[in-house]
Amino acid sequence: MRASILVPILCSALNCVAQTGPGGVGTSASNVLWLRADAGVTQSSGAVSQWNDQSGNNNHALLPGTIPTATPTFVVGSVNNYPSLDFDGTDDQLWVTDHATIDLTQWHFFIVVTADVQKNHNAWMVKGDDSDENYEMLSYSDGNIHTPTKYSDNTRTFPSSVGGQVVTGTFDIFEYSYSAAVGRDVYKNAGNIITDNENKTPKVNNLPLYIANERTTTGRNVDGDIAEVVAFNAPLNSAQRLIVNNYLGAKYARTLSSGDIFVQDNVGNGNYDHDVAGIGRVNSSNMQTDSRGSGIVQISKAGYSGLSDDEFLIWGHDNGGLGTFGVGDLPTGVQGRWARVWRVNEVDASGSSVNVGSVDMTFDLAGLGSVTASDLRLLVDTDGDGLFADETPISGATFVSGTLYRFSNSSALQNGRRFTLGTANLGSTPLPIELLSFEATAIDASSVHLRWATASEHSNDHFTVERSEDASNWQQVAEVDAIGNSNSLTEYWTNDDGLEPQVYYYRLRQTDIDGTSTLSDVVAINLERYGYEDMLLFPNPSTGSFQVRFAVPPSQEPKFTLLDALGRAVPLDDQATPGTGVYTMQAGNTAGGVYQLHIQVGDALTVRRARITR
Repeated sequence: MRASILVPILCSALNCVAQTGPGGVGTSASNVLWLRADAGVTQSSGAVSQWNDQSGNNNHALLPGTIPTATPTFVVGSVNNYPSLDFDGTDDQLWVTDHATIDLTQWHFFIVVTADVQKNHNAWMVKGDDSDENYEMLSYSDGNIHTPTKYSDNTRTFPSSVGGQVVTGTFDIFEYSYSAAVGRDVYKNAGNIITDNENKTPKVNNLPLYIANERTTTGRNVDGDIAEVVAFNAPLNSAQRLIVNNYLGAKYARTLSSGDIFVQDNVGNGNYDHDVAGIGRVNSSNMQTDSRGSGIVQISKAGYSGLSDDEFLIWGHDNGGLGTFGVGDLPTGVQGRWARVWRVNEVDASGSSVNVGSVDMTFDLAGLGSVTASDLRLLVDTDGDGLFADETPISGATFVSGTLYRFSNSSALQNGRRFTLGTANLGSTPLPIELLSFEATAIDASSVHLRWATASEHSNDHFTVERSEDASNWQQVAEVDAIGNSNSLTEYWTNDDGLEPQVYYYRLRQTDIDGTSTLSDVVAINLERYGYEDMLLFPNPSTGSFQVRFAVPPSQEPKFTLLDALGRAVPLDDQATPGTGVYTMQAGNTAGGVYQLHIQVGDALTVRRARITR
């Protein structure tokens, strides 16, 4: 991998501070563009209008002002449960406004793409115009990767791969590095497909970077999907290349042609696909010693000996919740632990186990409520049985700054081990409120019933239900006061009415008395598919006044009976709203408890539990 010659420039820039770029490689100074379909997408009913840069350079991809209808489509769960942006091959495109950070004379790109139609030409990314491009990646009808560049001496070359590279139906990782010292290297899933030895300086232009289009040549709009675009302003060293490829390979379920050393993303190992990052060393000139990536765990080797040639430590998580959420499997002395679990590979480039030595492990606990460092416990599954209850918790966390807490000089991580974070005191360090469930149910084609439950609460002030049409831009639906402090089951609900028949996303924001807040996972509901096939009883629990909504054949009328725990009928008034399938119930002066509501329609009997509180 000849790109490693440029290591001194990049290593000095990349290894002096914590790395938050893809896989933990790069900062905003070197990672100049990062478009991920799972972050920063603005869309309405699937029509994308903006794709925000995650590198920190604000190189956002926008709709061209002259073609406001050229909107790619946001596709949920497109590849390994991650989304993508689908471009129609006709006019869909996005532009990144020209900025000095993307005017490049050397570079290292990664794109994750698939073609819907292999055609001449799918222009995946083009900086400038045809025949005057600063850099470009496109493919032909046979999948041939094409990488033309205009140089400062006004010459232009355009090496291409053999056919069969970009295919339909499968997302692949394409990688393109260039410098005058070593020329081009292009890879598919980490395997080399183009190499040359050009020794020229690319010509920088002041034109936009076009995503999925080449502006001045018609017919070059991409007909396919893009899941991720990454740009660095210099070639990565060989250790960094390996780490970024493993991040992308795990995220998009691709097997790498070489260096596929993070295997905890495999189904048999538990699908630890998410926020993969790593540190490692090929040799003294090719290393990465401090990484965080897109997740909350930073691991650093700085200051400790033991990271030898051909040693790597790579980690990813199972996408579990960042909260104790009623999770069991607790060792002695730990009151709660996160549902999210990480797993590591500590291996060489061939996948054999190694020992990188002690590391610093830093957790960013932003938004997770109050934290006392001495309450934190690092939990590591040392015996590999998948359990933490039989382990000895590791204490000694220290406050670093802001929301960062560190376990220093830890030697607990070894190849294949799992780890997570626990708390010895749910009162002072709750990590955070224990949310058991958050559900959205259609009441009818214009209303949604939101309900949630907590197992315990500590200094909880209120909940805010938030709604989005694109899972990116959110607005408040309702604010519900919380019980505050509790160690027992507590249930809440609210309704969202007056909606259009379309897809909506909901999330729950829990806010503590001190103002810190935590977000739940996002739930989606499609009101276009609402019918009266499913019967809904709400609110449940209620104070004795509730509704039942369902479809009843016009020729039949339902009969309602409310029975107590002893099977005795209790007084129940019901009133129908004609033509709506809505029946309003009012129970008599009954005690609080669980009742059975019998709904008889013809010969069919349906029973629903109704919980009444007094």
